[in-house]
Amino acid sequence: MLELLKIIHFMALGTGVGLGIANMVIGPRAAAAGAADKLPIMDALRATQGALGRIGLGAIILLWISGVWMWIAYDNSTLAPVFLAKIGFVVILTGLSIDLNLKGVRAAKGGPKPDPAFVKRAGMAMGLMSFLAV
Repeated sequence: MLELLKIIHFMALGTGVGLGIANMVIGPRAAAAGAADKLPIMDALRATQGALGRIGLGAIILLWISGVWMWIAYDNSTLAPVFLAKIGFVVILTGLSIDLNLKGVRAAKGGPKPDPAFVKRAGMAMGLMSFLAV
C-alpha cells in the first residue's frame, strides 16, 4: 500500500511541476499580447491557464492526501524541523494556488481580472515554494 501511495505522491508532484512549467511558458506569451487582448487566442490562452491551474490544484490536493496518509502509515509522531519547513512551504503553495484559482473563476464569471503583476509574483513564489518543498 505504501508503494502505491508513493507512486501517487510522485505522479502528483510530477504533474504539478509540469503544469507549473507550462504556465511559465504560457503566462509571458499572454502578457506580451497586451494590446491584442481582444484576439480569440487570448481567450484560449486564459482558458488554458485556468484549466492547468485547476488540474494543478487537484495535484496539490493529491499530494496532501497521499502525504498525510504516508505520514500516518509510517507512524511519524515526531516532526523534524526540516519536515515542518517543508510543510510550511506546501501550505504557502496551497494558499497561492487556491487564491489564483478563485481569482480566475471570478474573472471567468465576468468579475475583475487578476492583477497581472500579482499573478506573475504569485507564479514565481509558487515555483520557489515547490522547489523548497521538494
